[in-house]
Amino acid sequence: MTGSLIRWVLGILLLLVVAAGAAWFLTRAGAERKGPEGFPQEAVREIIHGRDESQMVVVPAGEFVMGTSETHPELRELPEEKPLRPLEVVLAHAAPAWRHEDERPARTVGLDGFAIDRYEVTNARYRKFLEWIQATGDHGRCHPEEPRDKDHTPRYWRDYNPLLADSDYARTTPFHSETFTADDTPVVGIDWFDAFAYAAWAGKRLPTEAEWERAARGLDGRRWPWGDDWHWGYANLGGEKKGMDISAKGYEKDGFIYPAPVGSFEKGVSPVGCYDMAGNVLEWCADWYRSDYYSTAPDTDPPGPEAGAQRAVRGGGSQNYPSYARCAERFFYEPEFRNFTLGFRCAKDL
Repeated sequence: MTGSLIRWVLGILLLLVVAAGAAWFLTRAGAERKGPEGFPQEAVREIIHGRDESQMVVVPAGEFVMGTSETHPELRELPEEKPLRPLEVVLAHAAPAWRHEDERPARTVGLDGFAIDRYEVTNARYRKFLEWIQATGDHGRCHPEEPRDKDHTPRYWRDYNPLLADSDYARTTPFHSETFTADDTPVVGIDWFDAFAYAAWAGKRLPTEAEWERAARGLDGRRWPWGDDWHWGYANLGGEKKGMDISAKGYEKDGFIYPAPVGSFEKGVSPVGCYDMAGNVLEWCADWYRSDYYSTAPDTDPPGPEAGAQRAVRGGGSQNYPSYARCAERFFYEPEFRNFTLGFRCAKDL
């Protein structure tokens, strides 16, 4: 065999090896973009936001299905084929009229591109903001309607429960001094004005309900960030203090009664790569809340109602149950409300 022929054969073999390697890589990459239920994961770009050094994912402009069209069958008989009592008939007919009513109608919504935090804002990141505002006294970025003399300290960073100083009492509690203050857990006990101020300090903003839902459920209208079927262990939910489950860790279905460190649930990641969009903590959004807003909202970049009494909240918290952590589920609280299940993440324009 001549030298040129040998080189030609070796060249062909090298090309075959490279092609096979490329095919393997593409197959592997495609597989890695599938969620635990086989639902597709989107290929998105990650950026690091300078002021708070947070990881953000870039969500491209486009359309998605927002809201829910789920209905419930009309019920006239019990499973044992016994007729319902009059009151049960009334309730059965009423249920489709009120259940998920504020999520209707499901519709196609277009959004401009935006970036959103991969993780909920942690105590460590919030601490940097609080140190800055305490050092400068600069409230120029805060919302103009925030309460006077507000210092933005989270409720549970203070001595909120004097009984914890009693060692006998403290031993009986399912939480301790670091439960709501650990660096890697989401900041809680903050109201909407606190969340707004942090976002503005960081050069970001709170996400709209539409942006939040787009990042949580992707393009295919799935119920939870990972798909249409519920799985214990994919999110921090339930708030169980006792009782066992086949997937339990100790006496809690998912291992945490209260907020878990952000990013603890790999299988619960959303289609764009955001963590804890079902469970862990509820999250403030920018919008005012109105139950009938979906029936009148614009189909492009809906900003929320112009005014209201409560602000929109999304995501479900550590004390909620699966049906309340669906991507389309809506909550609302007065802007001054603070709770150990309520935090936030930020977004920004591109």
